[in-house]
Amino acid sequence: MEDKQIPLELISTGVSIFIVFAIFFKIFQYKQKLDVLKELDRLKDENQLTQKDKDFIKTNLKDYKEQYVRKEGLVRLITPIFITIAAFLFLLFDFQETLIHLNILIVAYIYLQINRLHTRNFTKFLEELDS
Repeated sequence: MEDKQIPLELISTGVSIFIVFAIFFKIFQYKQKLDVLKELDRLKDENQLTQKDKDFIKTNLKDYKEQYVRKEGLVRLITPIFITIAAFLFLLFDFQETLIHLNILIVAYIYLQINRLHTRNFTKFLEELDS
């Protein structure tokens, strides 16, 4: 009887596609949150911020600062790990297969960077609103 196995390349491509969808979802969330912050900025310009809005800004600023520190640390930790994994891929597979598997690392790294940048942008925007 023949064992049917899913080729490793297919799994690698599927994971990459999943991460790309996660990137699009993250960008969609970013735009929604940015709309809320733009509305708060408009209210601030018109001097119509309520105490509830100010509390919202302070709470979210604290949360985003903490998130930014964690995400910055994660990126610093993951970068050498990704480089090491890439080196092992080059050692274990031929060049063509390595490029297929390397795609996961590249897309995952892009996701981490987008996540970090969004958090940094929200933190800076909230700092401007808080001042």
